[in-house]
Amino acid sequence: MPTYQELKNIVQWTSLVFSLFLNSLLVYLIFTKSPKKMGNYRWLMIYFSCFAMFFSIVDAVTGPFVHSYEKSFCVLADRTNWKFGEELQYLLICVLCGCFGVTITFFAIHFVFRYFALERQGRLSYFHGCYFIVWLTIPIIFGTLWGMTIAFLVGPDEEKTEYLRESIMSNYNLSMENITYVGSVYFRKNAKGEEEAVVNSMIAMLIFTTMMGTSFAVVCYYGYLSYKRITSLIEEGESSYTRNLQRQLYKALVVQAIIPIVLMYLPVGNYLILPFFGVNISPFSKLVTFLYAAYPAVDPLPLMFIIDNYRNAIADFFYCCSSNKNRVTASEDEISRGQTTI
Repeated sequence: MPTYQELKNIVQWTSLVFSLFLNSLLVYLIFTKSPKKMGNYRWLMIYFSCFAMFFSIVDAVTGPFVHSYEKSFCVLADRTNWKFGEELQYLLICVLCGCFGVTITFFAIHFVFRYFALERQGRLSYFHGCYFIVWLTIPIIFGTLWGMTIAFLVGPDEEKTEYLRESIMSNYNLSMENITYVGSVYFRKNAKGEEEAVVNSMIAMLIFTTMMGTSFAVVCYYGYLSYKRITSLIEEGESSYTRNLQRQLYKALVVQAIIPIVLMYLPVGNYLILPFFGVNISPFSKLVTFLYAAYPAVDPLPLMFIIDNYRNAIADFFYCCSSNKNRVTASEDEISRGQTTI
């Protein structure tokens, strides 16, 4: 029976292998099987697939534990067998945390693009030229803000180290002298024995929850608008092609919303917020470690298996045959009207 640490390492490295394979495959499919006039959405997908591989590499190399205890949370890494210096390990932890900021921001941009493509009112022009560079830069800015907040507001200190010591030892059999960590304690006892808020931790939580709340609000708003638009397109469609295509778009939209909500928003949101209320979620935080590692490997699957162009290419490769039954193949005319923009 493997220990938790051994199981964690297996999950993180397995996720890396699958992430590299699946995201590389998706990039290949985007380059070779996408409709010619899909537009800049192809580059958005490639951009995020490459980032997902980077995310997985940092996660596997760092080997983090996501931990929560009473009114605190932390991300830690064992440096017992780490050969590259505590400073680099600390930097990688901050970068890994920043990857979450990049992910949720890109996810929101994805929904904005999807709606602009569906409404067909010319606003896709905001994803061309210099505007497109700005869109690609926004996730990096938000990820950097997240990582810098971690590095400068919730870094280690003596009081925090002593607060976490017993919990870290009992959960992972690790001494505080043998780990590198970032973390936040929301409340502490003052000289009078009264509980007071830790200002840096409160500021950090405000930044994190604002970023997550903004991203989630954008996803919900444009997701709802996209749902309404897809529904109307299905009703307006005069051909089976149009109806089938819009059903594909709707399925992809739903699945691509569920995956990050289940693997990212909910677990990380609970991990950040519940300790503020003194809810001890230490056992749950172990699950967050697995979910956080798994996300980059799972995220490419909806596009690969829901969008016909990619799914059929995969089927043709494995089964060495081409079946035209129930396939939806876009004509150049329909692509130019925006019906195949995903």
